[in-house]
Amino acid sequence: MSISRAAVLVFIFSSVSSFAAARHYYIAAEDVTWDYAPSGQNLLTATPIRRGFAKLQWPKTRFIEYTDDTFTTKKPQPDWLGILGPIIRAEVGDEVVVEFLNRTQMPHDMHPHGLRYDKDSEGSFYIPFGRGDRVAPGRKFTYHWFANAASGPGPGQPSSIVWWYHSHVDPGIEVNAGLLGPIIVTAKGKAKPDGSPKDVDREFVTSFQIFDERAGKPEGLFYAINGLIFGNLPGLQMKQGEKVRWYLLGMGNEIDLHTPHWHGETVSEESRHTDVIELLPGSMKTVDMIADNPGTWMFHCHVEDHMENGMMAVFTIVPPPTRPCPIVISGGDFWQHPGNFSLTVKNATKKPIDSLSLMSEMFLAPQDLRRPNNPQWTSTQAIAPGQEATLDRAGPPKESAARVMGWAVYPASVHFADGSVWNSEQRGECFAAFWRDAEHPNLLALPPTQREINPD
Repeated sequence: MSISRAAVLVFIFSSVSSFAAARHYYIAAEDVTWDYAPSGQNLLTATPIRRGFAKLQWPKTRFIEYTDDTFTTKKPQPDWLGILGPIIRAEVGDEVVVEFLNRTQMPHDMHPHGLRYDKDSEGSFYIPFGRGDRVAPGRKFTYHWFANAASGPGPGQPSSIVWWYHSHVDPGIEVNAGLLGPIIVTAKGKAKPDGSPKDVDREFVTSFQIFDERAGKPEGLFYAINGLIFGNLPGLQMKQGEKVRWYLLGMGNEIDLHTPHWHGETVSEESRHTDVIELLPGSMKTVDMIADNPGTWMFHCHVEDHMENGMMAVFTIVPPPTRPCPIVISGGDFWQHPGNFSLTVKNATKKPIDSLSLMSEMFLAPQDLRRPNNPQWTSTQAIAPGQEATLDRAGPPKESAARVMGWAVYPASVHFADGSVWNSEQRGECFAAFWRDAEHPNLLALPPTQREINPD
């Protein structure tokens, strides 16, 4: 152990009552192709993106998390993280051990904000150099960071706060490339086993940044939330009544002055209530929301030209169900035989079913949900209480099926043998989603269906 590392450990143990845990992360820097708008659409207005971008897909470099030091199995991440690297968590008193692998063609490193480190684990390229300040292509380095008392929440702050990590060999270029991610530190004694705060039901991290792909030319500027524009950021869903913690991050240049704003809700920031938060480049804010207003609401930067250029998303607050579902859609085959779809449904009631009708919609991108030309499934097959039945129908042509990422299916009406009828009260009630990617995160609710706007 070096003298500097020992000095850091002495400081840590003198600052906290006990050493809580060592949390291990396996993170690689990898070159990828990034799509700022996977749907190609402005999903807030169901219209084409009208800004003249040179293109929507660009080469980027990201931090990717793996399950162990073999760097073979990627660890699933929330889809709302977008371009951001994985969340690194710690409780005050913890050591964070990051084994970093550089799989790119350029030297990179990992530099944390807020955590305590010695020179070798600083991850920042300048004289005097540390061992982890410039990791060559194909090489590994293990960083040791510490969450001391000053890394955690201060007086009056919530039980957890957010920091940055990013590459710092040529930080302006690397951050713009996508090499950045969040660190969340929870107060001592207030963390669950995974490091998340005990007093929160749900967390989201959102980064507001203008990515520059063409040296400042308008056709290469992407006004993005987590690297996505015009409503293409998925997964910002929560249940009514939940306490939701939002971690807000700002990064970029002098034009990156951002004002995140929530429609339909307010948030608490320390001693004030507000619905707009101020962010400067490199800044970090933590706010809480009680999600008590069900619906789908806009979330965007309130700087006018940022909003006009796509720094917008939506979040959804899902109310509790008002009645039980008459059927459970327990399985579906949409991918093995694209020309022949099948569904498995179970009668979840105590009455025999005579017939039923279901509606289907297709995902062309994670937030881009469309209704096909023939959306309806029908069955006159009798289904006894507690029994399952298989429904079949023809799928779309092969060339059309290749565009579909997923299918959503939900009952429209269920007719029972005693003459009673269950009719859907709202679109998407009792839905099930089936994704081409089996590891796609589950949804609490369906996003709005995209429809062309009638100009009249």
